[in-house]
This record gives sequence, structure tokens and C-alpha cells, in this order.
Amino acid sequence: MPVTISHAATSPVLSVLGEELRPLTPAGQELSVAVFDTSAPGEAPGAAGPPPHRHPWDEIYVVLAGVLEVFDGEDWREAPAGSCVTVPAFQWHAYRNGTADCRFLTIAGPGGAREFFEEASARLTRPPDMAAAIALAARHEVEVAPAVPAPPADTP
Repeated sequence: MPVTISHAATSPVLSVLGEELRPLTPAGQELSVAVFDTSAPGEAPGAAGPPPHRHPWDEIYVVLAGVLEVFDGEDWREAPAGSCVTVPAFQWHAYRNGTADCRFLTIAGPGGAREFFEEASARLTRPPDMAAAIALAARHEVEVAPAVPAPPADTP
């Protein structure tokens, strides 16, 4: 396998639930991880991100700008720029763009994260048909939880 260099500006854009994921690792290579430059351009804080779910691959979010709100299975917490969030395989979790300028790297693997994101981008509409979204997720071994508490509202 050759050494490759890629750049977010020239990567294809995968649009999933208000997010833009730009794959940084090449498709078709037998790597154990996939890396995505992830953002939610034009989205209001809290408007982009997946519902609570779990899957068979690990994920790491490295927050580059803004704030990422993360649900850890019990509580919502803020991860500001410079934070690293680790999510083990099969852990219930969710996240949202806590600020409009939120940008982070998603590192996922081993497993089928890239294939899931590619199919979700090609097939899901916004707002999504939840029955179709849950069926697509199940095909990729992603389980969607029935409900999650909302992040706390800002208080004056």
C-alpha cells in the first residue's frame, strides 16, 4: 500500500444529518481507521449531529474549532477546541455542533464507518425519514436508541 497525502479541500463531501464529512483517508485502502474532517457549515448550534446510537467501531473526535456537545450515554458535556473525545465501540453516544463554527476530526475504526457515511450521504434526506435512516443504520450494524435527553438550555 503506497503512502498517500490528501487534503480536506479536495476530498468529496459526504452530507449526513446536517454535517459535512470530508474523508481524509483514501477509499479502497486496507487501513484499520478512517479519518474525516467534520463540520456543520450554516447550521445553528445544536442543529447537526446524529441521534443517540452505538456501533462496532471505536470513534475519536478531535475538536479543532468551536464547541462539540457530546452525549456520553447519560449526560451532555461540552468539548471545546483542543479537546479529544474517545468513544469505545458499542458505547451509546451522540453529539451536536455546540457552536456554528464547530469543526472536528472524526477518527473511526476498525470497521465500516466510511461505508456507512457514504451510504447515508447518498440515501438520507434532511429531515430524514427516520424509518429509512434506522433501516440503513441497521444494515451497517449501527443501533439507534429510542430517545435521549436534550442538551441543557442556556440559562441567563
